[in-house]
Amino acid sequence: MKIFAHQKQIKFLKSRARLKRFIGGRGSAKTHTLGFSAGMAHLEMPRAKFALTGLTYVQIDLVVLPVIREALEYMGIFELSKSQPFGHYVIGVKPPDHWEKPYKKVGRLGYQYCMSFINGFTIQFVSQDRPETHRGLNIDGQFDDEQATMSEDFIYKIIAKAIRGNEHKRFSNSRFFHCHYGFSSAAWYQEGMHIYKLEDAWKEQNIKRGEMSYEELKKTKPELLYVEATCLDNPLTGQKYWDEQKLSDDPLIFDVEVANMRLSTLPNGFYYAFKTSKHVYWEKQSYQFDDKIGLHIHRSNDYLEDKPLAVTLDFNADICWLVVLQEVSSEERIIRSNFIKPNTANSGKDIVIQQAEWFCETYSNHACKDIFVYGDPNGNRRSELTSDNNRPSFDRFCQVLKKNGWDVFRKELTSYPKHKKKYALMNSLLSEDDSNLPKIRINQHTNKVLIITLQATPIDGETYTKVKKQEKLQPLARREYAPDGTDALDYYFYAKYGHRVGSSGQMKNQLYIYRG
Repeated sequence: MKIFAHQKQIKFLKSRARLKRFIGGRGSAKTHTLGFSAGMAHLEMPRAKFALTGLTYVQIDLVVLPVIREALEYMGIFELSKSQPFGHYVIGVKPPDHWEKPYKKVGRLGYQYCMSFINGFTIQFVSQDRPETHRGLNIDGQFDDEQATMSEDFIYKIIAKAIRGNEHKRFSNSRFFHCHYGFSSAAWYQEGMHIYKLEDAWKEQNIKRGEMSYEELKKTKPELLYVEATCLDNPLTGQKYWDEQKLSDDPLIFDVEVANMRLSTLPNGFYYAFKTSKHVYWEKQSYQFDDKIGLHIHRSNDYLEDKPLAVTLDFNADICWLVVLQEVSSEERIIRSNFIKPNTANSGKDIVIQQAEWFCETYSNHACKDIFVYGDPNGNRRSELTSDNNRPSFDRFCQVLKKNGWDVFRKELTSYPKHKKKYALMNSLLSEDDSNLPKIRINQHTNKVLIITLQATPIDGETYTKVKKQEKLQPLARREYAPDGTDALDYYFYAKYGHRVGSSGQMKNQLYIYRG
C-alpha cells in the first residue's frame, strides 16, 4: 500500500513513537493524517478497539468522519454500502454477522457510536459532551481530534486511563498498541495550552537520543513525537491557499488558525481573576432519535428557551458590541456575543439597527419574548453620531426589538461606574469567593473574540483604568480586539451587582485583615 503524503505527514506516520502530537493550521492535512493513522492501525491490529475523541458528537460526525472516509479511500479502504458491496467498514450500524468482532465486544446499543471494520478493528466515538459514550471504556489506542478544544482532564484522566488492552494479544508488538495520537489546531484559550506540553519532553528525548549509537537507536523506540505544520507544508494547498486566507481572514484569526501561532496572555490584566479553565464552557448538545427520518436530531441545551434573555451593548462610531446573557440558577451565562462594524456592503446602514436585526433573527424561535436591555450610558445621548431623526442608540435598538414582538425592559446605566469599583466587582465575580454573587460562565464557541479580550485587556495600576491605546491605534479591521466588548459586560454586571461594592472599591460583606 502506498500513501501519498507531505514530509510532515510522513514523519508522523513513520515514527515508532507511542505518544504523538500533530499541531496543524488550516490546510495542513492534519485530519487526513488521523485518517491515514486509522487505516494503518486497522491493518496491523485486527480485533483491536480504539477511541476517537472529540468535543461533541456532532463535530465527530459532521467534520471528522468525512475526512477520515476520504483518507481511507486514498488507501483503498471503502465503506460498505449498496454501491460498494465489498466494503471494508461500516459506521453507526451493527456490522455483518460474519465479520470479525473486537476482543472487547461492543454492546447492542453501542454500534451507533462505532466504526467497525471487517477484520474486527473497531473505533469507538467518544465525545466530551456525552458521558454515555465513554463509560466502561477499555481500549488499545486513542486518537484525539482538536485536542485544544477539550479539557485536559477529559483527555488524560478519563479516556487515556482506559488504554489498558491486554499485552498478550497477538498485535501487542505493533507500534499502534497502546498509542495515543493527538491532532489539533493552535489553542485559542489558556485551557487548550496543554497541547504544547509534549513539545518540551520531546526535545529532551531528542537530546538523549542524539547521544545514542545507530544500533542503540534501532533497538530503542522513541516514546514521543511532536510535529507542527501549516498549509505551506502541504503541496495541495501551499502558498496559494496561504495568500488567499491571509487576504480574507482577520489578521489574528489568520495568525492562529492558519499560521499556527500561539497566543499569549497578560499576567496582570484588568480581569486578573479570569481563568478559561474555570469560566469557559463548551456548548452542550441534546440528542434525540427521530423515527420518521431515522436520524439523531441535535439541538443546543446551552440556555433555557422559556426564560427571559438579557443583552448588554457598547456603542461606538467604529463598532457596536452586543452580548447575550441569561441568568440560570446561580450562574450568569454569557451565551453569545456579536460585533458589527461599518463596511462597504452595508454603507450608510445604521450599525445599531443592524445589531438589533441580528439579535431578532438569531433568537426568532426563542419562546419567551421578555428581553432586559443593559449597556453603555452613552447610548442615551443625542449627538452628531446618532441617526434616525437624532434618536439615541438605545431608542433605535429597542424599537426594532418591539417591532419583532419582544417585550423590552430597559436597564441601561445612566452614568459610568468608577474604575476602581468596576475593577473590584468584576474580579470578585470572577474569583467566586463570595457565595452571594453568581458564577460567570462563557460559551467558548460563540464568544471567541470576547474571551481573547478578557485575557488581554491591560490595566493602568495607578488609575485602575483599562489601557485603551489600541482603540485609537487599532485599524478598523481589528477593532474588535480593543476592550469595547468587555465594556459591555462591565455595564451589565455593574447594573445588577454594583451595589455590592463600597465607595472605596472594596467589596461589601468581606473581611479585610491588615498586617502592620
